[in-house]
Amino acid sequence: MHEMGVDQRKEARAAVQARFSARDASGAGTLTFTSDDVSTGGAFLRSDLLLEQGESLSLAFEVPGEGPVQAQARVAWVRRFPEAGQLAGMGVEFVVMRDEERASLARWLSR
Repeated sequence: MHEMGVDQRKEARAAVQARFSARDASGAGTLTFTSDDVSTGGAFLRSDLLLEQGESLSLAFEVPGEGPVQAQARVAWVRRFPEAGQLAGMGVEFVVMRDEERASLARWLSR
């Protein structure tokens, strides 16, 4: 399983914690995740409950001082068996997000 290295990421990431509420493609129930880092292109969601790579999900989270953001996302990679110092979780890519919401996320990340 290939995990993206920092040098392969297109966007600057901030090590910020945000609570994400997610629904999988079936829309059955809401899952809550905590992110460890976020960028305008995606996030790492800490979780022992992992979706499959390529699965789609709807995400909603609050950008402090900016308001709520909603995005359609895709699971880019999954870390099922973390090594020492790592957390189990998954990297998600924001596939669809309104321009103004992406702009508010970028403003928050640049602070």
